[in-house]
Parts: sequence; structure tokens; C-alpha cells
Amino acid sequence: MVGAFIRWLRAEEIPFVAADDLGDIIDLNGCATAAPHEIGRDVDFVLSFGGDGTFLQTARLIGEQSAPIIGVNLGGFGYLAEVGTERLQDRIRDLLNGQYAVQERMMLEATIESEGQKYTALNDIVLDKGDFTRTIRLVTLVDGEFLNEFFADGLILSTSTGSTGYSLSAGGPILEPCLNGIIVNPICPHMLANRPLVLCGDRKVEIEGFSEFGSLNLATDGYLARQIKSGDKVIVQRSSKTTKVVIFDQPTFFTLLRNKLQWRTQIQAAQES
Repeated sequence: MVGAFIRWLRAEEIPFVAADDLGDIIDLNGCATAAPHEIGRDVDFVLSFGGDGTFLQTARLIGEQSAPIIGVNLGGFGYLAEVGTERLQDRIRDLLNGQYAVQERMMLEATIESEGQKYTALNDIVLDKGDFTRTIRLVTLVDGEFLNEFFADGLILSTSTGSTGYSLSAGGPILEPCLNGIIVNPICPHMLANRPLVLCGDRKVEIEGFSEFGSLNLATDGYLARQIKSGDKVIVQRSSKTTKVVIFDQPTFFTLLRNKLQWRTQIQAAQES
């Protein structure tokens, strides 16, 4: 698919830069190339071919580079990678004709207090128990005020963009992507009264995690960032960075939800039964 698309770009004389690691799977002879982490510096747009995981990886690679991302869906689900391959050429023509919008998505930043090390995420930041089989204790404060002491498998801090990802699987709410909110969602909490909470996007969440195993996992956008020591404090807040997403005149977020979650199919099945 990507090889055919590159051939089409060349035939249409549309300038482009390809990530040099694509040379392992397609012919890039005669193409301008750049390292993946530098691909967003001197281009107007970045195309991410794959699913939502690839889109998140692209957002992480681009970092502070300002190029908006277009997600081209090669998989089956795809909330972020919304452009289907069958309409890709039409969408490139839309780009050239200025028929698009750019939406800025909020990102989160996690800081390990003892080290000052920072990690960013578009979807979510997760503290979990790792391979240990017992629940962990997560003392959580919001803007310095005690919120709760969660006994759970972990805690998900999610943006509205990430509300349809891991947080949704853990029973969290779905937020419109335009909302700047932070979802605090415990994973398999020991107390049934522990429910997901949506905070204002400008809140600062402090979490001290305690595990009998001696360590916890800190993950960003589904990738293990590192292990932290039991008792370490992790501070999660809105990042100064954003991810820019190209939006075309296509089905609304609500239509996307119905299609991806198969709500209409479930309604029809209920009616037929």
C-alpha cells in the first residue's frame, strides 16, 4: 500500500519526504528521506500509516515539531487513524486545495519527582503493578488536596483523546476529543465505590505508588517508559506540548463512535430478538 502511494505521489509530482526506515520494505531509490524522529521538521504534514498505535508512535516521534498528523488506517478500528486507504488520494488533493482543518489535542506530562525525568503522552499515562499478582496502593492528590487511596491493579490518567483507548476498556467514560479533561480511572479497584473521575485539564495529579514487589510500571501511550521504585511520586499534568491532527469533512465523532462500537448493529440485533 505505502509503495503504491509513493509511486502515485511521484507520478503526480507531489513533493514528499519518506522515513528512511521504510527502505527495509519498499524501494526508496530517488526519494528524499529523513530519520523518523526528524521527519516532521521540514514538511507541512506527516502521514502515519497503520492503526492508532502507529499514530501514537508518530506523535511521540515528532515531539515538539509542529507538523500536523494524518492517520491512514491500515487496520480495523482506528479512532485516530481515520482516513481509509480507498480515499487517501482524494484526501491528498483536499490538502493541496486547503480543504481541511487542524485540531490541537491536549497531551499529558508525567514527572518522576525524585529524578525530574519527564514523559509525555497523547492518550494516557498508566501506573500499574506489572507482573506482580497483588494489588498496589496508590495515594492520589489533586492540586495538593487528598483525593483517594486506591487499592487496585493500577491507575490510568487519560486525555479525552485517550478516552476511547485503555480507559474505555477499564470502564471509563468517552469524552469528545475537543475537551481538555483528565480522566482518573482505577484499574480493577478493590472497592466497588471507586469510579472514574473527570478533572479539569489544568489540574495537577500527584500519585505515590506502593507495591510489596518493590516497583511499579510507568507506561505512556501503551509503551513501558520505565519501572519506578515503590514510594516514588509521579506528578501528572497537562503538557505544554500538543499534537496537531488533520481533520477532513468526514463523519462526525458521534458517527465514528456508532460505527466503531457497533452501536447500530447492537440495536438492530436487540430489535430482531
